Amino acid sequence: MFHSLDSVPSGRYTVFMKQKDISLSTKENILNAANKVILDKGADSLTLEAVAQEAGISKGGLLYHFPSKKQLIQGMIESMIARVDSTLHEELVKSSGDYMSSYIRASFKTETGPDQISYALFAAISNDPALIKPLQARFLKMQNEIVAAAASEEVGTIIRLALDGMWISDLFGFAPPSPELRVKMLDALLKIAQKPYGQDL
Repeated sequence: MFHSLDSVPSGRYTVFMKQKDISLSTKENILNAANKVILDKGADSLTLEAVAQEAGISKGGLLYHFPSKKQLIQGMIESMIARVDSTLHEELVKSSGDYMSSYIRASFKTETGPDQISYALFAAISNDPALIKPLQARFLKMQNEIVAAAASEEVGTIIRLALDGMWISDLFGFAPPSPELRVKMLDALLKIAQKPYGQDL
């Protein structure tokens, strides 16, 4: 039976929801701690003990949420993908479903940034490269979505690789563009995405 909108949930239900919120908050805290361990000490220093200490919980508390280091890294990858997808979804809502402009704008958002992605990647590559398979699958899905939405496969792929290149330049400090230049780049890419294929850029 469904509750009416003005009904009051039972005490047991309320306690359950509070416990669920606490559990999600603890998991997020653990993932943030894992990111910070890698930022401060490098991917090789990522251990369950170090993450538990950084998160301010016992190792047993960490193991309750992530029973192994592999599952912790998987959690980092999944969290990163979820953030990227959430940012893209927000832009799709704003643009009434214009995929290309949404993808470009989402890629320029600092909330997504390279940091969390890099931490998850570094942790995976230094421990078990197979752990990046979900990320590879997400990039392939994104490539297919871009090709379907772009004026042509080559234009869509050029835009995606340009944005990937910007991320890499930010990540490694390879002459990253200034804030002023980024504004101009965003405008240029949006114009390129909107032009019919074959029209002079």
